Amino acid sequence: MKALKLTVIAMMALTTMALAHVDKAGKKESAEVKANIFAHTNDMIYLQLINPADSKVQIAIIDQKGVTLHSETVKQDMKVLKRFDVSNLPSGLYSYKVSNADYTVIKKIEKK
Repeated sequence: MKALKLTVIAMMALTTMALAHVDKAGKKESAEVKANIFAHTNDMIYLQLINPADSKVQIAIIDQKGVTLHSETVKQDMKVLKRFDVSNLPSGLYSYKVSNADYTVIKKIEKK
């Protein structure tokens, strides 16, 4: 009788764990892109990027008129430190846009 009870309890536990794994298998975690954008000097902008997601990340630099000055794609599962030389750009407000399929970060930096 004890063996039967233990067998039933063990089967219930295994079934519960199996159902939990099936439930998680269908869900894709959307990890947000972590981006830190900062001006080291007036002529250099740095972008520190951590992309833990399964998607590629698009980086764009946009001027105040909405014109994309630079655009590139970073591969999935990467940590990146990008340096942008903006010495040839005129003074003004620029947007740095970092996005993947689920998440977007936009930061504005003024070049003096």
